[in-house]
Amino acid sequence: MSTSRARPLVTPVSVLLSFAAMLAIMGITSTWWEFALQDHILPRFGIPVDAGGGEPSRWRFIITAVAFAALSQIGPALLLFRLIRRLDRARIDVIKAREEADALARYDPLTGLPSRRMLREHMRKRLAVSAGSTGYALLLIDIDRFKIITDLHGLQMGDKLLLEIANRMKRLLPSDAVAARVSGEEFAVFMPRPRSVEPLGKLAQQLISHLSANYQFESLEVRLGATVGIAVTPENGTDEGEVMRSAETALYRAKRNAGSYRFFEPALDQELKQSRRLQRDLQSAITSNAIVPHYQPLVRLKDGAVVGFEVLARWNHPMQGFISPEVFISIAEDTGLIGPLTQSILKRACQDAAQWPERLKIAVNLSAMQLKDTALPDQILRTLKSHNFPPQRLEIEITETALVDDDKTANAILTRFRAMGIDVALDDFGTGYSSLQNLRTFPVTKLKIDKSFVRSMNTDANAKKLISGILALSRSLGISTTAEGIEKAAEAKYLNSVDCDFGQGYCFAKPMQAEDVPRFLNTHVPVLSGAL
Repeated sequence: MSTSRARPLVTPVSVLLSFAAMLAIMGITSTWWEFALQDHILPRFGIPVDAGGGEPSRWRFIITAVAFAALSQIGPALLLFRLIRRLDRARIDVIKAREEADALARYDPLTGLPSRRMLREHMRKRLAVSAGSTGYALLLIDIDRFKIITDLHGLQMGDKLLLEIANRMKRLLPSDAVAARVSGEEFAVFMPRPRSVEPLGKLAQQLISHLSANYQFESLEVRLGATVGIAVTPENGTDEGEVMRSAETALYRAKRNAGSYRFFEPALDQELKQSRRLQRDLQSAITSNAIVPHYQPLVRLKDGAVVGFEVLARWNHPMQGFISPEVFISIAEDTGLIGPLTQSILKRACQDAAQWPERLKIAVNLSAMQLKDTALPDQILRTLKSHNFPPQRLEIEITETALVDDDKTANAILTRFRAMGIDVALDDFGTGYSSLQNLRTFPVTKLKIDKSFVRSMNTDANAKKLISGILALSRSLGISTTAEGIEKAAEAKYLNSVDCDFGQGYCFAKPMQAEDVPRFLNTHVPVLSGAL
């Protein structure tokens, strides 16, 4: 804080000096009047001057006048002093608040690291005089799963984690590197770049490794992750704004594969611009119901009867044509639009399925992001009730990866679904790394065998063994099974022979629009497994 700017302007000493100066001025003025001016001025106005009192009388008059004037000023002076002191303290408080706010804007109060503002100021100064140097590098570091941990264990745990993250970074970075906290769970490192980029990649990997290691607080053990985007000068920009945008673009791309690092490339910038255009178009498409559900039949293998339909989102962009669900669903997850998209598709599916036989169920996919929202079951139940659609006709499909990040919250959500009468299917079973644990922990009612096993079972004996093992496991747990990706009648026949319950794939029908479902149901003839 600047002591000269915050020094009080009014002090007791300054008041006494002012009071003494006032008395001196009054004394001098009174003396001058009594001995010099009144003898010359008053007679001009016809006022007689009595000079008989003598000089002592005059001095008594002067002293008395000054004394009474001083006494008359004490009260107002004290009141004015108090008012001025209050104003002075208010001025000092304002100066302190401004300087504290400036300090907070420049440094993160929790970790003590420079803020985003100070980082940019530092970058601006360094880049302005970087001629002749090899350049600089900016690493943006996003902490994965941080919000999940704070939601589970509170903000106090989040503060402890941030402090430990900052300390781990400080221990790892070279002395000429500047580390900063640029947002809630995002950090940055600005440093002179080496002559080649390989050391930067090694540093990024070290940061990921160290920041992803377990965090131990008393009896609680927490595991986070880190993803890094890297930009270098002068190739990726020559001012702090360009370099920051390049690093943000690289980080955005790296987050598709969390726990990795990515250097900026010009193609990434074009990809990001296209993605942002799709984000705007996606939001408009959801609002206007331009993303529509298609339906692929789920067939009971023992007799070929249709038991329901999986609901698949399809988007026919007016300019770009058909856009893969893998593309727009990923964008929806990144931008927080996955919830509105799911609700839009579910509403349309409920309206369509209400026209079908009541024995037919619909299966809707949920994103991993949605299994972190404890309000999701109630939202879906409200949608079902608003369309008079029985919860027993709905099946929720989730992937194993959706259960990994926050198993407690996911388990609570799935348990709520089951209490409502909604079935839970574990999609792409066999491709995850914790399948058996998931079956033991979560209230799953169906396994969907991944299509990769079905496609390879005719050429790979191990694929058949894996399928047989999955089926035996599901039977022992009382869980039904669906095989995905069945394209040939022989595949359906074999799967039925090993007691797989249901099948799905082009062998039965491709995904179809709602208006085609009644015709399909009318023309579809259930086929016994022996005729498949």
